[in-house]
Amino acid sequence: MRPADPAPENPIERWTGGIRNAFREAGCRPRPGLHVGDARVIRRPAVILLLATALLTALAPVPVAAGVRYGDAVPGVIRPSDLERIKRVLRLDRFSVIAAVRLGAEDGREAIITEPLSDETLTKVKDACEAGGFCPDPVGFVASHVLIVLLRDEDVETVVMVQSEARGPRGRLIDLRDLGVEGEILGWNGRADAADGHVALSLTPITTTPTGKLGAGLDPPLLIRFNSKRDRFQVYDCVVGDGGVAICEFEDEAGD
Repeated sequence: MRPADPAPENPIERWTGGIRNAFREAGCRPRPGLHVGDARVIRRPAVILLLATALLTALAPVPVAAGVRYGDAVPGVIRPSDLERIKRVLRLDRFSVIAAVRLGAEDGREAIITEPLSDETLTKVKDACEAGGFCPDPVGFVASHVLIVLLRDEDVETVVMVQSEARGPRGRLIDLRDLGVEGEILGWNGRADAADGHVALSLTPITTTPTGKLGAGLDPPLLIRFNSKRDRFQVYDCVVGDGGVAICEFEDEAGD
């Protein structure tokens, strides 16, 4: 967890500083090269006031309103036979089911699956944090590979794959370089979430700086949500315009 910024002495600065911190925690940040008039392009959930609730429910062992369950066990949603099928179909030796949701009798179930960091990378992350550098979100997960899969009948379909880039059925969800991601991506630090009855992801790439140090490649994270109008997962962005009014929309895929 990042330490809070010290409160400014000036009351006005203290108020505006608090707003900046709230927006940072909510997932807001300017996106390089993208502007709409005087608006800033930022990355955040649709409703800031619901953020605290969303983060708390992401840790809960019981279903939230959207029906998503969290944790490796995912009781009542993912069965032991599902784990065997995921392992066989996706050819995964070591993996964790972070969250899952029932979509309906005919639509199947969605699950967020992660593969662990290599021992070497995990040691680098641990050493960097102990040295006072980059530390992962303590209530999130770290992974080398993140998947959103659809379980339907006996099929296991990968609908989102995040490794060196974020990809869907139509290619890259977004060009990470356009967001300012630089250096080699060693893994991902993320949180599972829920949106519109589907699983959702908040992801930060763990990258190396030119000096070889580990760092967060994005601040705040990349948000991936299900777009019901397009019937697929896409990157979700918001624009804050005059008066602080948020205009949120899904980003079209960057393709290959």
